[in-house]
Amino acid sequence: MLLNFAAPRIAPNIVTAPKSNLDINAILGLAPSKYSGLQNVRDTGYYYGNNRMYEPYTITRSAPSYYGLMYGMGGGSNRAEGTIEVGDQAFRPVDIDVTGFSKSKIEDSDLYEYAPSMAYVYSQAPKPTYQPTPSQTSFLSSPTPSVSYNGNYGAGRFLNTGNLLGFNFGTPSGQTTGGQATP
Repeated sequence: MLLNFAAPRIAPNIVTAPKSNLDINAILGLAPSKYSGLQNVRDTGYYYGNNRMYEPYTITRSAPSYYGLMYGMGGGSNRAEGTIEVGDQAFRPVDIDVTGFSKSKIEDSDLYEYAPSMAYVYSQAPKPTYQPTPSQTSFLSSPTPSVSYNGNYGAGRFLNTGNLLGFNFGTPSGQTTGGQATP
């Protein structure tokens, strides 16, 4: 067997899945917010970013007192684990159920990660509309002429006239259906 190294080379036909035209953010109710990296979640007051749900809050810092310093206790703060700050606003992670998101707990932490539920997205996606066919039986059957069974035999009984290309497939030549010969 000889190899033809001069054969024309054809680029491979690479098949890829079609690009989705779904607006996942619209289906999930996510909208841009004034905070960089975070999106508003519908009318909930929560924000989504970094695969977490956040709520805005104010961090309080109390000044340490002399009494607290003497016993090793400093001032207190309400800063939550996982808090992020965007500009002057602090956001703490929350543990809530949000429609359209699946929630999973992060190991060795009290924090949760949120991921868009594609099952929810596809179930809420707009469905294609189809135009009904004008007549549902028009393509299922063709119009057939009414057939009379006048004593015809064989395939001729399925023809309207009993004639096919000038041949009579009806009753045998010279006979009637009653078995009497005709003159």
